[in-house]
Amino acid sequence: MQVSATDYTLTLPQNEWLTLSRQHFCEATNGSESSTRTLVRLSYEDKYLRVEFECLDNPYWQSNTYTEHNTELWRQEVFEVFIAAGADTPTRYVELEINPNNALFVGRIHNPTKEGDAMTLDMVPYEQAGIIHEVQTEQENWKGRIEIPRQLIGDQSTTTYRLNFYRIVLREQPATDWECTPDNCSFLCWNSTLSGTTPCFHRPESFGTLQLM
Repeated sequence: MQVSATDYTLTLPQNEWLTLSRQHFCEATNGSESSTRTLVRLSYEDKYLRVEFECLDNPYWQSNTYTEHNTELWRQEVFEVFIAAGADTPTRYVELEINPNNALFVGRIHNPTKEGDAMTLDMVPYEQAGIIHEVQTEQENWKGRIEIPRQLIGDQSTTTYRLNFYRIVLREQPATDWECTPDNCSFLCWNSTLSGTTPCFHRPESFGTLQLM
């Protein structure tokens, strides 16, 4: 099953796979479409929401140095999922990040202004998160899967979620001890946050809706 590239309301039957037809995420700042391809598909069953992703056209993924879980993965290349239970635009949501080294970040975000300027973060210990994850790398591509316990997001009976997908992509060979900046990386969104001059992912008004059937 596929959805329109401009449709951010997703309907997902149980035990089926839904593929996002938008293969080119958009810049967080202005919504312009990236030439870099990102493939995402979703499925779910009683206990888990599954996200499979492919980060293509990524020649510098080997430059990532973070290998420990729950460290500052966002300072280099990552694939990210922000997700909250319920239909309303959230001020509280789960932030998941995974990098090419299969390091995982799991945190609970409180974003009261919905603009990312007054956020607080509560880390979820890796062993308590219960997330199943793996990464594979090949040439200029890396891909993986994240199996998210539905109880981590909210009540397991929840059938409506708000979510967005993101990717940080290095555009050039970095120096030693590098960090992502707007000069050397692209900050990409499934649905752009349109954050202006400075890239910002933490704008939940841009979250799409996922309806489980």
